[in-house]
Amino acid sequence: MIVSLNIMEKIKKFFSATNRRNTLDKLLLSHLYVFSNESIVLDIGGRSRGLFNKPKDKVKKWIFADIEPKHNPDIVLDVMDMKNVASDSIDIILATELFEHVAKPETGLKECLRVLKKGGLLILSVPFLYRVHADPFDFQRWTDKKWQQELEIAGLKIDELIIMGRYFSVMADNYKMFIWSMPPILKYLLYILVPIAEVLSLLDRCNCIKDNKILGSFHGGYFIKAIK
Repeated sequence: MIVSLNIMEKIKKFFSATNRRNTLDKLLLSHLYVFSNESIVLDIGGRSRGLFNKPKDKVKKWIFADIEPKHNPDIVLDVMDMKNVASDSIDIILATELFEHVAKPETGLKECLRVLKKGGLLILSVPFLYRVHADPFDFQRWTDKKWQQELEIAGLKIDELIIMGRYFSVMADNYKMFIWSMPPILKYLLYILVPIAEVLSLLDRCNCIKDNKILGSFHGGYFIKAIK
């Protein structure tokens, strides 16, 4: 029964989750090693999405923070003004799919620097070629070069910057969103082509796509690990 439920969950995820979300889940899973039983984690805007199980029971303290009280966070805060978080008190800040919703990301990054301990980590992900989605607002899309610049200005050193999907991944996600916008009857007919789009997205792993001046210049988003 458990096996059947797992299979059904994977099938549901295959058709209902974006390539970006699936990639983010895999990247977070591959970075579980950064969380230890001594870690104090500040999870900003970290409502449960996707299939990544946050290692809350593996760390010393997990603090869920959100700007919206309705999501029942441990702390209500805006990343641009975290006055209720002490300086040099946090080991890891998890800020996945957050900064596109922040009016002044530069200010938020400086606040992250302030509350992180020396050697602390900021793990963030952001979309680039993705639809506008308010939560409660959607303010901007930055390129990888802009992220490198602003993190450096804030005083954070990039340890990893991963481009999350190129031309074919963006194409696959746009196709899925097209399907989701359709009436129910059409949805089921169009779902037939989802496996083809997903297979094509695997082409983004090839160097011939990454090095292509046009196809390689499509970025779905970014996953960044930065150190104080």
